[in-house]
Amino acid sequence: MNNIEPQQKKLIQTSFARIVSRAERAAQLFYQRLFEILPEAKPLFKSDLQTQGIKLFQVISFAVCSLDNLDELIPLLQDLGKRHIKYGVEASQYASVSESFMWTLEEILKDEFTPDIRQAWEEVYQLMSSVMIEAAYSKTDA
Repeated sequence: MNNIEPQQKKLIQTSFARIVSRAERAAQLFYQRLFEILPEAKPLFKSDLQTQGIKLFQVISFAVCSLDNLDELIPLLQDLGKRHIKYGVEASQYASVSESFMWTLEEILKDEFTPDIRQAWEEVYQLMSSVMIEAAYSKTDA
């Protein structure tokens, strides 16, 4: 996993700090948007979406706090990737998750969601999802 530029870390951490108090609303928006663009994903969620939203923001929070310690973050992402494949998640669906997440950030942050913040989040999501996908779909992993 590549290192994230210090300025990107700062943009992600400060923008996430502005979202934390609205995490429940953000989770609702995220899943609403995800199911709009990827309706086949809805049956993959067995628990209620409020609980799932809490889990989602716990993982995002851990990731944001771990941007300075990727050695701590990578094993979590690898485990998440492997668990997601067991839930029936396909590698192609990660793009829809990204789209839904960026849309959610824009909805919550409004004008504060600048192009630089968007780019920072997109790059971090790409790095995170690539670790998850590689762990889940690696041919060498038994």
